Amino acid sequence: MRNHLQPVALALGTLVLSGCAAGHGGSSLAGRFVRPGTPAMDYGGPRLAQADSLSDHMTQVRHLSARPARQGTFGPTVENSDRQLAAALLFETIQPTAESHRRVAQEYRRLGLLDSAYKRLNRAVQKEPRNAAIHEDLARVWRDWGLPDQGLGAAYRAVHLDRGSASAQNTLGTILDALGRFQEARRLYERAIELDPTAAWAFNNLCYSEFRAGHLREARARCGEAVRLEPRMAAAHNNLALTYAAAGDLERAFEEFRAAGDTATAQYNLGVVHLAERDYASAAIAFEEAIKSRSTYAAAKAQAHTARVRALPGAE
Repeated sequence: MRNHLQPVALALGTLVLSGCAAGHGGSSLAGRFVRPGTPAMDYGGPRLAQADSLSDHMTQVRHLSARPARQGTFGPTVENSDRQLAAALLFETIQPTAESHRRVAQEYRRLGLLDSAYKRLNRAVQKEPRNAAIHEDLARVWRDWGLPDQGLGAAYRAVHLDRGSASAQNTLGTILDALGRFQEARRLYERAIELDPTAAWAFNNLCYSEFRAGHLREARARCGEAVRLEPRMAAAHNNLALTYAAAGDLERAFEEFRAAGDTATAQYNLGVVHLAERDYASAAIAFEEAIKSRSTYAAAKAQAHTARVRALPGAE
């Protein structure tokens, strides 16, 4: 296997392969970054249709979150069907403070309802305009919306208002990274780690930065630290798997992919690696193994068919 992976559009499955790059080119896949306590690109909301790329996924998220609530219906709504959101809304009704608005916003964001989250955060910032955490949450909403440039101001304000916040440094880093300002982002991840040596999410993001630059040993060390600090962080396991895959150690890569979730997803992600290497026959086998583990795995079925077609003589 070559020492770098070719860029490939990654279809989003139950878990997300955390990133892949060609040399120093900075071409990225879905789910590069992880927020504190949240798996990369896991919106926790409605099941999305299968997306072929991060931009497609973001478009679906924006469409879902922009849909107005139906008027005049008596069926269950997310506000009364989701217990965590319902509890946050009840507390907000009793005490309509900046913090209670922020809590509701966090629950809406967890559900992928970014427009509702944004509205609640605007209420919160009106009550406490110098609250760094609220500005950071606003920046994250813009980032999750696929509009990181719109969140840049809020991210900078969060850092300015709380220079000791590792989380704010990390959030600004993810936005700058999404804007292609990789060196600035890297310095912010390093700063976040200086402020909080237990920040597994910053170690994971720095790992991906090293991986993108082709520094496999450094990337592996950073991902290893992220996994040590947060053994259940799927994004870190996936990124660590990529460092092994790039070095040709597919056995260890598969083990890390499996540590991130389950066997079906691990086989799927291994198939993506084979696709990146244009080894279509091996990719098809991996996707078919994923289907054996999860018979309803639609993404694996689609990819298996594509890989089999591409593996035919003369297909490329």
